[in-house]
Amino acid sequence: MSDLATILIILATYLIISIGIGIYGRSKDDSAEDYFVASRKIGPWILFCTLAATNFSAFFFLGFAGASYRAGWGFYGIMAMGTSLVGLSILLLGIPIHKLGKEKGYVTPPELIAGETNSKYLGWLYGTVLVVFTLPYLATQPMGAGILLETLSGGEIPYFTGAFILTCVMVIYLTLGGMKSSALTDVFQGILMFLILIIFVLSFFLNEDIGGFGEAGKELWDNKPDKFVREGNFTWQVMLSFTLLWPITVPMFPQLFSRFYIAEDDKAIRTAAWLYPAVVPILFLFPVMIGVYGNIVDFDHALSKTESDNILPLILTDYAPLWAATLVSIGAMAAFMSTADSQILAMSSIITKDGLPALTEVNPVLQGFDEKKIGRILIVVLAIIGLILAYDPPDTIFSIVSQAFTGLAILFPTTVAVLYWDRVKANSCIVSILVGEILVGWSYWSVNSGTPLPEWFTQGFHASMPIILVTVLVLWISTEIEERLTDNSSS
Repeated sequence: MSDLATILIILATYLIISIGIGIYGRSKDDSAEDYFVASRKIGPWILFCTLAATNFSAFFFLGFAGASYRAGWGFYGIMAMGTSLVGLSILLLGIPIHKLGKEKGYVTPPELIAGETNSKYLGWLYGTVLVVFTLPYLATQPMGAGILLETLSGGEIPYFTGAFILTCVMVIYLTLGGMKSSALTDVFQGILMFLILIIFVLSFFLNEDIGGFGEAGKELWDNKPDKFVREGNFTWQVMLSFTLLWPITVPMFPQLFSRFYIAEDDKAIRTAAWLYPAVVPILFLFPVMIGVYGNIVDFDHALSKTESDNILPLILTDYAPLWAATLVSIGAMAAFMSTADSQILAMSSIITKDGLPALTEVNPVLQGFDEKKIGRILIVVLAIIGLILAYDPPDTIFSIVSQAFTGLAILFPTTVAVLYWDRVKANSCIVSILVGEILVGWSYWSVNSGTPLPEWFTQGFHASMPIILVTVLVLWISTEIEERLTDNSSS
């Protein structure tokens, strides 16, 4: 049997199982609520699995390994510490979001924001930001599949073919079962990816060419001692920035936010909140180990910044038999699909539940549309957009995701204010978000033009931190101004 046939048989088996779980997840309930939020009946363990699997993506499998290859063990520090705080943000936001969703029937993040502030314009802006900054993150999932299969097959499966295969399978089971299918496949894919990844890491270090953990560590220390120390670009400001950015951004992912709605009760949210920081930082360790110790592997040349995203599949082809390398690639594919399906479903629900009603105000002919049918059409459309963006990626997976993180983090102050601050005003939230996203655009332009943001603005921190601080100040100051103007006009 040829190498390509082996790869295709293992890949086809996994994809067929994923579709089968999607079919199993189909519900007799034909309502839009069941399709988008699984009738709010997901228990604690499935909730945790789908929260974790949804958050593990091409960024986790390839981006982590690539960044660790470049930066060393310091990268694990900033990722693990930030992830440990995500449990707090799940409690802070997840419980009130779940309660409001159940009480008032909210299905999407913008529905809650608009409903609690009585402002459709704030809801539209909030939803637009979610979609705009989730799309490039979505594109990294087919990117990861394309990179993996192309490297594994020695180019016999072209990059875009791999991206296309992943997208097609995901669209099939999403259109069949919606949120329930997404959650069930997340459980399967999450367990699969971590079992396979752990086995691969152990087999890598036990390989006779590596010689075990001790020998590998000694060789890394002798040849790349800088990978054990905090590099200059990992100052305390940068480490603090990423530590805070993670818990601020993760609950703002629409696919994570929407999962707070699907919990059956508060207990499910609380269980997920303590499991997340207890389990996830341990799992982060495995792709980081591959990336760091990839520095002792003798490639033809030192990997460039972009090439380092290939570190995991490159090691697979050198240090694992084909069947084992294919299994690890399946684990990575599971990570990509578990994130991409959730992202697409979340964006589809936002456009269906928040965007299309706005169009009916302009054109009444559109009234009475079938939300479930429109949602399924949008799943296909969004998947195609993700493929288009993945066709010619502009940067590394880590860089793309980092920009998306910052754009989504701008929504955090507004979300907290809407949930906990009775004085908050919709107009103040709108101003805060607009100012924040303008600054994000400035940051993005600076990075791409080669002109770093001025030191007086960043003070050594990652750009996200001063930008978020500005949005908080704008939100607070504009609320105070709006209240005083209201008081003056009423008196």
